Amino acid sequence: MDIINMYGGSPANFLDVGGSAEGEALIVAMKLLNDDSQVKAIFVNIFGGILRCDRLAESIIAANKLHNFTKPIVLRLKGTNSDIAKEMISGKEKELNIHYIEDFDTAAQTVCSVAASL
Repeated sequence: MDIINMYGGSPANFLDVGGSAEGEALIVAMKLLNDDSQVKAIFVNIFGGILRCDRLAESIIAANKLHNFTKPIVLRLKGTNSDIAKEMISGKEKELNIHYIEDFDTAAQTVCSVAASL
């Protein structure tokens, strides 16, 4: 949240998804963020090896198809199967309204820029 503030953003919400954030639990969490009127953009930052990035990407894609998200998503994944997750998102960025960015600093700047433009 500090880096969002550093780049001029103002986090409206924070969700620590932990290692089991996939499937229905993540779909519900993403819907809550999308439906929150104070949220302008959703920043998903996953790093490490507890949560498989491909399962997270699969859940985000499923959530978007079920609920047709209106909020842009900045997605930064580094960790277990992040290369597979990147392939899953590749070519669908516009359809899913996702900005897939591997660098943390650039991703934070992007979410602030996206939110400010709305």
